[in-house]
Order: sequence, then structure tokens, then C-alpha cells
Amino acid sequence: MGGGKVRVLCVVPKSQREMKVKPQTWEEIVRKFEVSANETERNWSSEELAERISGCDAVLTGWGSPPFTEQVWQNADRLKTHRPHGWLGQVPLSRRYCQAILRAQKHRRRKLRSSVGCKCRRDDDSVDGHGGTQALRAHSSLSRARSLEGQKFANQFPDNKRQHHRDNRGKSRRARSLRLLRAYRDVRILLYDPYVTSEQANEMGATLTDLETLFAESDFISLHAPLTPETVGMIGERHFSLMKDGAIFINTARGKIVDTDALVRALQTRPIFAALDVTDPEPLPPNHPLRFLPNCYITPHIAGAGFYGYFQIGEMTLKALVDFFEQGIRPEGAIDWDAYEILA
Repeated sequence: MGGGKVRVLCVVPKSQREMKVKPQTWEEIVRKFEVSANETERNWSSEELAERISGCDAVLTGWGSPPFTEQVWQNADRLKTHRPHGWLGQVPLSRRYCQAILRAQKHRRRKLRSSVGCKCRRDDDSVDGHGGTQALRAHSSLSRARSLEGQKFANQFPDNKRQHHRDNRGKSRRARSLRLLRAYRDVRILLYDPYVTSEQANEMGATLTDLETLFAESDFISLHAPLTPETVGMIGERHFSLMKDGAIFINTARGKIVDTDALVRALQTRPIFAALDVTDPEPLPPNHPLRFLPNCYITPHIAGAGFYGYFQIGEMTLKALVDFFEQGIRPEGAIDWDAYEILA
């Protein structure tokens, strides 16, 4: 781009930025771009953001960052890309302003950059969805369930040598994850996603199906849907009743997508299993029944934390800025305004 360095505004407080960006990564961002940053230990208000956003080409935000109100967008005269800087890259945009902004800004062809992604890996007959070790831990723990009191589930596990079926829900923005399973010839991938065509599913190595068939035929059910008004309570009693004996339901998406009471009843009455990195409510109360069910495994929704997870956010941010402003290519994970309403 001409006219001097690209101007980048980092909205996240200093301590949050240092938690997610290595010093050398931040130095590289500052070297390549003209950076203005929030050096305080508090989140700015929308009014403060509106005062600072004029003249900026890119904005880095995170959890707790102020909503992009109508006034913010009116002052964003040069904004080319918005890079969420949080764990899952949710855009802090007030939904009541969204439609007006879409109409007003459509001709500007702005893009949003999101860090939402999914990593899947198969090791023997275990599966790892977004949230990394969640499914691996759950599946490795299943062998211990064979010795549960009364042997209730003793013979309900799929044999290690049989063909396994795997489904993934909500894969519109995580197609690359399915490709990682192609190397395993004994895995059939079922996919339910209302925003994917059969042809697109085939290209990803999956078979598009309806939600009921998916629950009835899958050995592993991995939920990756975003939480939107349409997906609240999407998975309920009907779906759990269709699951195979010994099947495993994995939720690393959002707790409110699942009817928690229905899940509890299913786990109490059927030989199925659940591996939950997210719950509703979250965290669960100390006396919640899910905590005491031997066929339910719960992790604390911190897979994105730690040295690897946090610092990867900074590296992805730098790469997105370089790709867009220096290489002139679409950053990985870039989305268009039209997709906003179906994202997490």
C-alpha cells in the first residue's frame, strides 16, 4: 500500500496483549506497521474507540473489547480489516447496529478476520476436535468405564477393528479439519450443515446428511456449531434417543446449543457417553448431576490457554496483517459481511 505505513489500532489492554503475543511477535508488528495500542489495564469504551479509530487501517480486538457501535463505524474512515484478538475471535459488534452497518458499508467490501478454527486428528480410534485434548481424554478414559459398578456399559463399546463413523456439525468455516481425516480409510465422515451443499461436502471428504441420521449412525458425534439465536437448544432429547449404544457425544462448541436437562436424562438412562468442554451453565454448579455421572467427562474449557494456544493467536495476527497488507492476499479465515449472522 502506498502513503506510508499501514496504521494498526490494538484495542486490548496491555496485560491481555502480552499474554497472547510473544515479545518478538509484537516487535515485528510494530516494525512493520504504525501501531497505536491500549497501554492501560482496562478495556476502552465504545466512545473511546470511536475517538481513536479514525485513520486506522486495521483493528485488533479481544474478549471484553468495546462493541463497534454506529458511531465507531462512522469514524472508521480507513478500516480495511478487523482482526479479533481473542480466544475464538468473536466480533464485539452490537447486533442491533449490524443490519444498518451492512447496508451502509456494503459498497466498501470490508472483510472481517476471524481466528475461529478447528483442529482434528485421529489417533487409533480417538478423535480430537476444537478444544484439542478434550476428545482424546474422553476416549482414553472410556476403558476405565468397563469396570463401572454393575458393568452396565461393559459390552457397549465399538470394537477397535470395526469401521467407525464420525460426524461434524457446523463445518462451514472449518472444512480443512475434515481433510485431516482422509488418511484414515476406515473412517466415514457424516456432516450436517445447512450452509454446505452435497458437492462441497464431497470435496471435503464427507457425506452430507440430516441431523437425525447423523445421530443415529455415528459412533462419534462432534459438535462445532456457533451459538446464534437459531442454534440455542438445537440438540435435544430426540437426538440423544437416536444415538447408538456406546456412542460418544463431544461438545467443544457452546453449552447453550445443547438442552442440558435432556443430556442429563439420556446419560442417566442410556449406555452413551458425553465429553464436554463447554456446559450450560458454565461453570456447572458444584452439585450439578453432570458432575456425578460416570459416563460424562468434563474439561474446563481452557484448551486455548497456555504457551501454545495463547501465543499462536499473536502469530496468526501477524500473519493476517502481512498477508492482507503486504502480500495482497486474502487472510486465512477471512469472512464477508454476509456471513456475520451465522458466525459465533
